[in-house]
Amino acid sequence: MQRTARNSGVPNLIDTNFDVAIVGGGINGAVSAAILSARGVKVILIEQNDFASFTSQESSNMVWGGIKYLQTYEVPLVWALCGSRNELMRAFPNRIKATSFFAAVGPTAPFGKVLGFFGASLYWILGRFKTKSPEYYSRDSAKEHEPLISTEGLKGAVQYDDALLLDNDARFVWDFIKSAKKYGATCLNYVKLTKAEEVPAGWSLKVTDQITGDEKQINAKILINAAGPFASEFNENLGAITKNTLALSKGIHLVVPKLTDHEHVMAFFDDNQRLFYVIPMHDRSVIGTTDTRVSEPTNHVTDEDRDFVLQQANRCLELFKPLTREDIISERAGVRPLVVKQNEDVKAHDWTSLSRKHEIEVDKKKKLITIFGGKLTDCINVGKEVSDLVKKFGIKEIRNRKWYGEDLEITSSTYFGEIAEFFPKNLDLAKKLLAGLIRRHGAEIEEILKLWQEDEENSQVVFEGLDFTKGELIYMLENEEVIKETDLLRRRTPIQLVRTQAEIEQNKVLQEVLSLIKS
Repeated sequence: MQRTARNSGVPNLIDTNFDVAIVGGGINGAVSAAILSARGVKVILIEQNDFASFTSQESSNMVWGGIKYLQTYEVPLVWALCGSRNELMRAFPNRIKATSFFAAVGPTAPFGKVLGFFGASLYWILGRFKTKSPEYYSRDSAKEHEPLISTEGLKGAVQYDDALLLDNDARFVWDFIKSAKKYGATCLNYVKLTKAEEVPAGWSLKVTDQITGDEKQINAKILINAAGPFASEFNENLGAITKNTLALSKGIHLVVPKLTDHEHVMAFFDDNQRLFYVIPMHDRSVIGTTDTRVSEPTNHVTDEDRDFVLQQANRCLELFKPLTREDIISERAGVRPLVVKQNEDVKAHDWTSLSRKHEIEVDKKKKLITIFGGKLTDCINVGKEVSDLVKKFGIKEIRNRKWYGEDLEITSSTYFGEIAEFFPKNLDLAKKLLAGLIRRHGAEIEEILKLWQEDEENSQVVFEGLDFTKGELIYMLENEEVIKETDLLRRRTPIQLVRTQAEIEQNKVLQEVLSLIKS
């Protein structure tokens, strides 16, 4: 199902002249739109599907400093990523949670327990001591700490801290889209760039609304290629020559029933000596990932992918019953865009050693900026670099407003009384719902509470175990550019990740909400 009427789109474009046009609504495009609009630049962002609908919705939901890059001695990269992680934790204290990572040093680990603890300690130092100091566990104490861990070949374990997104990666991208819109940016989902022509003043762009079929011509002084894994292909179509290109690696995750009562992340090394995780996601667990070289962007999960991930989980964990395909609630498959030089022979070195660093290239003649690679943790740096480059094109910034982070003045004490009135016999549930509302909406929580007050049915919890109510989902439908069901269920919320399709179809409250998306 999809709406026939849009909240935004090509038909509503009144002004068609912009300073900057951004193509791509993933994390790189979203942060670029957010910082530029906050600084007074006139911006349009277009995404041919929904915001964050490809690579940016398929991450591990980790905000981390890249501890694995210590294995390849990329200390400056780890230093930079740790700094970015710390800044995101400071700016988004409700959305991003410091989380312990319990790393087993088992038979497939590429190092021993002493070197593992040394690496975790170095990581803590590079992280400016902003997380808890690492701890070392013997074989026996590791098993006592986490009974689920397999002791076969286990030498010990190391625990260190990183961070996790408490909702989902695509929701985090939406935070930046919302910030951009707040400062006047035009951000359009389901709008495709169908033609780009260089003109003396910059670019003349033809865009097509994927829902209505309507077309419009827009003009921009600068074009930003934020197409993620499609960035190289996009430049080829423009006739742009760059120093960098992309190698693509597919990684998949499987969502399964919750495996442990602990809220920590369990880390292991798979049969290829690559990090493998068991990650909490609401009331479920996420297991993965893989690292498969692919020649083109894909989100397809194969039987081989599934069996590998299940095999690793069953090897690393002492489960009462081994995981099978029947336990899979949902699947995630994303493509990592890895930056390489145009003439570099990727086959000449270890494929898995390629890091998630980003490169931003400028073609002054074409007035084109291309963002290659990157990851969620590094998004603030990407935004700042893009803003600095736009200034070099002569685009003036007329203000300097806050462009990321939460409203830290919003506290639970302000609204707890109102929410508790709806759940007088279950104050723990009231606290959980309030935390979710503040995390996802900040001051907009007042608008959602109005929906509860107008109709008490809107305070109904949609799924037991999750902190979403009917009223919150209705609010998202009307205010967050939701065009299709999957926009709501997969990206504005993680419901489609943590509940099976059968559970979704059988949930009457949720189906009432989805019926509001007109067919």
